Amino acid sequence: MIARLRRARQDESGFALVIALAVTVVFSMTVITVIEAASSSSRASDMSKNRVSAYDLAEAGISNANALLSAKNPYDQHLLHPHGQDQPADCASPPANPTGAALLGNTCSPLTYTLDGGAVTVWGWLDTSTANWTITSTGTVTRNAFASRPATKTLTVVVHIRARASQQNVTPAWNYVFVKDTTSSVCNITLDQTTALTSSLYTEGNLCFKNSSSISETNAADPVLLEVRGKVVWLSGASKGVGQSSPLQEVTSAKIGGGCATGAVTNTAHTCQRPPSGSDYFYVKSGGYTSQADAIAAPSLTSSDWDNSYQTATISRLSPCAAGGLAPTTFDNDTTRNTSLTTAFNLTPGTNYTCQTKNTNGSVIGELDWDASSHVLSVRGTVFIDGNVTINGVVKYRGVNKYGTHPSGSGGSDGLGGTMAMYVSGTVSLSNNGVFCGWDTVHDTAAYNGSSCDFTAWTPATSMFMFVAHGGVTLNQSSYFQGAIFSEGNVSLGQSAQTEGPIITNTLTLGQSVQMKPLPGLADLPLGAPGNPNTSGYPEQPAYGSG
Repeated sequence: MIARLRRARQDESGFALVIALAVTVVFSMTVITVIEAASSSSRASDMSKNRVSAYDLAEAGISNANALLSAKNPYDQHLLHPHGQDQPADCASPPANPTGAALLGNTCSPLTYTLDGGAVTVWGWLDTSTANWTITSTGTVTRNAFASRPATKTLTVVVHIRARASQQNVTPAWNYVFVKDTTSSVCNITLDQTTALTSSLYTEGNLCFKNSSSISETNAADPVLLEVRGKVVWLSGASKGVGQSSPLQEVTSAKIGGGCATGAVTNTAHTCQRPPSGSDYFYVKSGGYTSQADAIAAPSLTSSDWDNSYQTATISRLSPCAAGGLAPTTFDNDTTRNTSLTTAFNLTPGTNYTCQTKNTNGSVIGELDWDASSHVLSVRGTVFIDGNVTINGVVKYRGVNKYGTHPSGSGGSDGLGGTMAMYVSGTVSLSNNGVFCGWDTVHDTAAYNGSSCDFTAWTPATSMFMFVAHGGVTLNQSSYFQGAIFSEGNVSLGQSAQTEGPIITNTLTLGQSVQMKPLPGLADLPLGAPGNPNTSGYPEQPAYGSG
């Protein structure tokens, strides 16, 4: 009996081992659980950080796309490398847009950026009818140590392009007084009496001189380029012509396709030569004369173009002024482009008026305000008048910014010098002694000297009001005009009228003693200028669609 008890006591040492093993197993499982929990927490934290980083990367892609839209032509549908059904067929080698701009290269693949912690792919497509870009940006985090695949985030936004008040001039014809008339065997332009042109001139037909009329260059900084596709003709009694003999004032270049003639357009032409080798009053700088007069393409407007301008003008019957502004019927008495206004639109009445329009983002895109006491016309955008326009007295036009204001000390940025294209389905008339002056953006004051336009002060590169008329434009006797004109009819300048600015017209009639002042080459034109596409704009705040 005693022996059995001793053996049982000796067996308890094995039970202690079992307990020790059990404790060890439980402790090991606890440690593993703690480690796994810590790893899971770290992995979740890291993945969460990666998701935030992927979002940040996608946001950076949107910012990069906006930077491209600001720096380059945002109206070029290739710019953000569109994909799928929106990809242009010529994506492998898109043309320069505008002509002369740097090529984009192959745009068939998305834009890619390598940034700190990851990469971004971006692409977008342009809705040309609304000027809205839809941009897709995907950010990918490449430093995830735990996830089986990199964290990604895709954002889709819509960015509206607000056109700049002025656009780069890519249409050479806008640097001339440009006459399209090709009627044969007639003087398509006649300069008479003391009419003096010091601006560049292009005509598809013949240029005739009478009496002491001339075209000359008075300032080497404003070179005069003369191009006549037909003949230069000195009619009976003409004593001057191209350039000046005393003091010597030679024009920079003269391209005369049909040669020179005297007496009548129908007389035989000869190579143009000035004394002593010839008898033509023809003073051109050395190397500037050639008989090769290649055509310069001029903008033209089809019926569809006119309809589109009616539909898209920032001020019109279809785009009415804000409350308190001019009534919609001021611009058209129906909603069809048909020249139906029975009363001419008076741009300069004896009482004040206002008109302002905004886009959906609240930016002012149209402004037409008249202060009758100060004679200041504040402008922005494009206007469509479905009838005739009259202008009386003194006008000094300037611009407003996207907030509708003209801060004191303004320069010419954001249209503050006054840039507008006014489309008129009828005619435009500036009264006898009427004065229509632009702005001096260097000194932020009107280019007006108290009685007439100051042609030395106007800054046309940053201040340009353009009339686009389906009918004719008449600048009556002794009037002054600073601006641009496009007419599908005739432009008529009355006796002693003085102008500065480009003109594109079918025919041109010049009264006695007209003066056309020098015009520097224009780098920019008002938004909406015929033949000049939009190539610059401001990307507005992105509207997020997903992400």
